[in-house]
Amino acid sequence: MTGIGLKKPYPIIKTKIINHVIIKEMKRLAKTITGYTFSELANNSSRNEAKSNVLLKENLPELFSEDLVYMLSEEYGLHHLRTLFSLSYCQGDGLCLYGYITFSELFKNPKFKKIAFKGIHYKQIQSVYDELQGVEFKHRDRYNHMYSVSIESQEHNPTDRQMEIIDKVVSNTKSWYYTFCAEWENRGYDYFYKISDEEMERLCSEGDYLFTAEGTVIDQNDYLELSA
Repeated sequence: MTGIGLKKPYPIIKTKIINHVIIKEMKRLAKTITGYTFSELANNSSRNEAKSNVLLKENLPELFSEDLVYMLSEEYGLHHLRTLFSLSYCQGDGLCLYGYITFSELFKNPKFKKIAFKGIHYKQIQSVYDELQGVEFKHRDRYNHMYSVSIESQEHNPTDRQMEIIDKVVSNTKSWYYTFCAEWENRGYDYFYKISDEEMERLCSEGDYLFTAEGTVIDQNDYLELSA
């Protein structure tokens, strides 16, 4: 006797047929997340993480660069230097300047002339007036620390004696440069990473910031607020 086997039943898929187009019903899932204000964060680790995240959003790198370039212009009368920096507490991080200092900024700008010609007699300054054309800052490295830049004079055809004076100008400029970069590197770390709890609470209140328990900023546009 030959038996007839039963067909294995197929899984039933719940569907709707509309105009002969089969559409599978989908499930919509919602995930809730708890948002904390800065004052509600439980420990220093989460608070420090929150500070870092908010400062990176609020204190934009381009604003820091603008402040530095403005300082170069206002305090030293230098208008052709720009900055590169990487301030992440990593090896090779730092800040440098690149660009150039012009003839006029050296000889006719009282704000920087005192720095460039420090320890150089007036007659010696006059002796290189027609030879020294400027000082160039060349970025020569993949890093952005102060030593990633070479600083060289631009001159016509000086004598050995004139070159000694020009070398002194470059040495003075380098001393100023290293001090300036070190100062602004420290300012940069303060700008991007340091803020008091009181100032942080004010900033978070104005910006309506909420955080995860670990201190990560929550993008509130990704969530719907639940009623209490």
